[in-house]
Amino acid sequence: MIRALHNSFVATCVLALFAPLAQATEPSPHVISAQGALPLILTVPHDGDLPLGNVPVRTNGVVVRDTFTRTLTERVATALENKLGKRPYVVIAPYSRRFLDVNRAESDALESPMAIPAYRAYHAQVKRYVAEVKQAFPKGALLLDIHGQGDDPNTIFRGTRNGLTVTELLARHGRAALQGEKSILGVMSAKGHNIFPAIDASSLREEPKYGGGPTVAMYGSHQADGIDAIQLELGKNQRTSAKFAEDLADALIVFMYAYGMLGQ
Repeated sequence: MIRALHNSFVATCVLALFAPLAQATEPSPHVISAQGALPLILTVPHDGDLPLGNVPVRTNGVVVRDTFTRTLTERVATALENKLGKRPYVVIAPYSRRFLDVNRAESDALESPMAIPAYRAYHAQVKRYVAEVKQAFPKGALLLDIHGQGDDPNTIFRGTRNGLTVTELLARHGRAALQGEKSILGVMSAKGHNIFPAIDASSLREEPKYGGGPTVAMYGSHQADGIDAIQLELGKNQRTSAKFAEDLADALIVFMYAYGMLGQ
């Protein structure tokens, strides 16, 4: 009983801390989310720190936290609001990856059935927002799945399953939209950030380790009910930098204007 009350108290504190994110959406004890007004959804699956009731720690799979991805996402959302007067949609998994990994198929995401409601709540929210932006922005919308990687503290790795999850973007605008000067990584490269693949790469091939996980595969535009989806794996120095967040917001604005997502 004491542990259950403690977990409930911690969850309440986290929702209060993220009040700007939690407003304008149906409250849920399993997900932190905010409805936006841009053709952009930011998802954060791996920066939760809450226990999940009496769910035991997972014994298989990665359990490491992608620290500072939640902080970075909120900085980007705030920067976009300051620059455009509108915020993106945001979905955050508040629970520790030690208990649940929402960036997996359900059969691989959890080991206890007690974690199923939290998993399904997260994906129900993402799916709801994807359907909403797909209808509201017929010229295109983007889901950006934010992750952290520990191999290189200063490099952004793009993940689209070698272009698969941005099928619609490529069909409409060609490869330049993914790795040209006005692509997201193209703008970041021009601002001095290391990126992979390079904008002058001869193919869309990505680093297999970071080439796009289940979230972008579930909601990408290769799916009939999906939208363009890109996974970003960010180094630690990038995730902790306020300037990097500002630069990423700028890159998203350039990209959305260049490829018709803003001004629809």
